[in-house]
Amino acid sequence: MKTFALLGLALFSAASSANLLITEVLYDAPTNDNTEEFVELYNTSCSSINLQGYSLQDNGGSFALSGTVPARSYFLVAKNTSAFQSLFGVSPQQSGMTLAFGNSGDYVRLKNGSTEVDAVGWEGGLSGWNLNAVDKSISRTSSTDSNSPADWSVSASTGNPGSGVFSTDCGGGGEPGGDPVNEAEYYAAAAGKSGSQLKSALNGILRGHLRLSYAEVWTALEYTDEDPANSNNVILLYTGRSQAKSFRAGASNSQDAWNREHVWAKSHGFPNESQYAYTDIHHLRPADVSVNSTRGNKDFDVGGTEIGEAPGNKTDSDSFEPRNAVKGDVARMMFYMDVRYEGGDDSGVTDLVLRNYAPTGSSAPEMGKLCVLLQWHLQDPVDATETRRNNRIYERQQNRNPFIDNPQWAQSIYGAACGL
Repeated sequence: MKTFALLGLALFSAASSANLLITEVLYDAPTNDNTEEFVELYNTSCSSINLQGYSLQDNGGSFALSGTVPARSYFLVAKNTSAFQSLFGVSPQQSGMTLAFGNSGDYVRLKNGSTEVDAVGWEGGLSGWNLNAVDKSISRTSSTDSNSPADWSVSASTGNPGSGVFSTDCGGGGEPGGDPVNEAEYYAAAAGKSGSQLKSALNGILRGHLRLSYAEVWTALEYTDEDPANSNNVILLYTGRSQAKSFRAGASNSQDAWNREHVWAKSHGFPNESQYAYTDIHHLRPADVSVNSTRGNKDFDVGGTEIGEAPGNKTDSDSFEPRNAVKGDVARMMFYMDVRYEGGDDSGVTDLVLRNYAPTGSSAPEMGKLCVLLQWHLQDPVDATETRRNNRIYERQQNRNPFIDNPQWAQSIYGAACGL
């Protein structure tokens, strides 16, 4: 990679108020320009941006962008997924970029149709901008876009895509009424659809979220599942117990500590931390260590013997029934996983499928029991706690559970299979 400079004010006067900005570029990459170059974008607004009509252009061609950039989120455009993952340990949201950055006199422009939104240039490619680098990225150092070279610097390495000076918090604190996203815009691609077409549209909306590390999940759950009555505590999923955030597995050997429960069992389709579903906080919840162990990787169904430590929860040899207060919560988490992970993307997760039987097998990418989950969804409607959690997840992960925002979609997608 070499250099990267910002374009002059006269060339993109709208950039200072643009919601989508170029924030980092790597070109003349250290090993292979044809596979390692990337462009990073950032959505500065509190509404998602559909990239239909947007493109990146250099002095040799144009590359059409696709997908959705969630609010306050980075979007990574790479030439090659494998090379990008090898360099940075994360996956881009879009790959196959066809631009061929030159060694001199070059630039990248971000356009929406024919309107220029932002641009950067290097090695004299744009008049007056002469930031230079070799095998290093150029990145924004200011969250305020002043249309000047002062906003930019040469990184110390090939870059750190997916992070920078911009915040990922849209505010609102996850409280009902503080929803950080315009839901009509966020779900625009799903409007008017039903059944399989709705499911496909929702999958397109939910892809590309920010992937947390498994270590970061601890902190995320302390925020998403925080006890509203005591900010030092989290609420445990199956027991409903309010427990100190600090009293967790790793910090304590107690079987009453809390750990990170995969509601869609990780052995059912994504056993490795590198797979997005492994750290997807939409289905990760604080749970009592011993109760979590009792649940194991069992499917969800009705029946069994009540668990003494967690009244209202029941289990038998191959299924688990949660307490009534969270039956709907569990169902909507499972619907989210079934819709979010359809395979064919960069998440490393195969198609996850809800089946109407149990058991489904310990390693199959399937879980049940679909129609029981749908009944739980109907009998335990969305409440303020779930809405709060959904909003807080959006602040951290930048995607939402559509079945919390639009409960009727569960019956639209799954109802026919269950005679509803």
